[in-house]
Amino acid sequence: MVASAKTASVFTADADVAEADIAKVDIAETDIAGNEVDTHDCRDCLNLDPDTRKNASMRLKSAKGHLEGILRMLEDPDVYCVDVLKQVKAVQGALTKVGDNVLRAHIRDHVATAAQRGDSEQITDELMEALKYRSR
Repeated sequence: MVASAKTASVFTADADVAEADIAKVDIAETDIAGNEVDTHDCRDCLNLDPDTRKNASMRLKSAKGHLEGILRMLEDPDVYCVDVLKQVKAVQGALTKVGDNVLRAHIRDHVATAAQRGDSEQITDELMEALKYRSR
């Protein structure tokens, strides 16, 4: 039998990431002997965590700059096709990394904790829907 105690803490998001505070609920669990059990934080609401949001924002800003660089390359009538293709692939890789990180956070914070919240079926349906948009 596992008993749980909940404690709330509030994170203030970086100005570039969000304008509001982001709430997080930590669940500290103990076993029957009172020993603390290592568990992952469970969010009280299904929002993207601040670290993943900040990382995604930085990567997307970098990709945006890279895209602008490709557009400048295309203004040159002597641009070499292979150079453009390499740069496009680099942007695609950056976008894939953002998607991977967001998916990982979703699985870690929402899918893995769905049973605790009692919404396993809904979260499973959402995950299956999200996986449709995953690049291969």
